[in-house]
Amino acid sequence: MDQRPVYIDLTKIKLPMSAFSSITHRLSGMYIFFITIPVSLFIFNHSTASEKSFNLLVESINNISFFSVFTIFSFLVLWYHILTGIRHLFMDFFHIGESLSGSYYSSIFALILWLLSSVAIFYGVYS
Repeated sequence: MDQRPVYIDLTKIKLPMSAFSSITHRLSGMYIFFITIPVSLFIFNHSTASEKSFNLLVESINNISFFSVFTIFSFLVLWYHILTGIRHLFMDFFHIGESLSGSYYSSIFALILWLLSSVAIFYGVYS
């Protein structure tokens, strides 16, 4: 009889930080493809249509609204994807951070750098 588990409780599995970083890098890539790129094209279209639509777009991004927070969040996801992508490139090309501790600390570094820069961007936009 087969003794493999039928039900795996994913909440009990503790992923290493490097696995979390890798999975979120892939998820952010999907978010960029399906959300950030269309939002960017929408913004580009409205910013180049006329001076009135450009001014309306600038005003809607400068004021705190769902659209402005959503737009900034979408670009912060792109920034996270870039940071974790650079981390992966360093591991692939320069063999930096390939050990367990190195991959742990590089993923923590990328996450903290993203969080600090995100706070700085939100503060810079809405202050």
